[in-house]
Amino acid sequence: MRYLYNEYFKQNRNYGPQDFQKACELMASASLEQFFARYVRGKDELDYDTALSAAGLRLDTTGESDRAVPAFFGADLTQQGERLLVTRVYAGSPAYEQRLNANDQIVAFDNMRASKDFLLARLAEKKPGDTIRLSVFRFDDLRVLEIKLGGRNAAKYRIIQMTPPTDLQKKVYEAWLGAPFGK
Repeated sequence: MRYLYNEYFKQNRNYGPQDFQKACELMASASLEQFFARYVRGKDELDYDTALSAAGLRLDTTGESDRAVPAFFGADLTQQGERLLVTRVYAGSPAYEQRLNANDQIVAFDNMRASKDFLLARLAEKKPGDTIRLSVFRFDDLRVLEIKLGGRNAAKYRIIQMTPPTDLQKKVYEAWLGAPFGK
């Protein structure tokens, strides 16, 4: 971050994704192309346990959630007067997969006039796997999209200590957190 501050902010310049990768590679003294391709530009899941194990920790995902898995649509909306507009569509989401776009105007949800409050209330009643039907204007072209809602994992995540930790893991833990292992 210090490098980016000195090279870009102090010189009143902006930096892009490639510049950020270059800065990371300078600090690591190695190529990070595979990492950025898989985890930054790609969709691979980070291996949290590998990083955490250095400090005698691991990620526990076995806890049960006390919440039902909600239906996932994958777009942000805004109400502008009578118009319901899509402001953002998340890559990989059900809305994205069915080609809903930012700036689309949603005029109907399951053949009923749509407002933001109405649409959000109806989505809250749905379950993952349910299909909704949106009528949208994209510029002056009316389109009907059928979107199968997804679900988001509602699991509980905790970082827990491994037992017994090695002396090296204790040292790394203490360096990371500034506290003795076990506290």
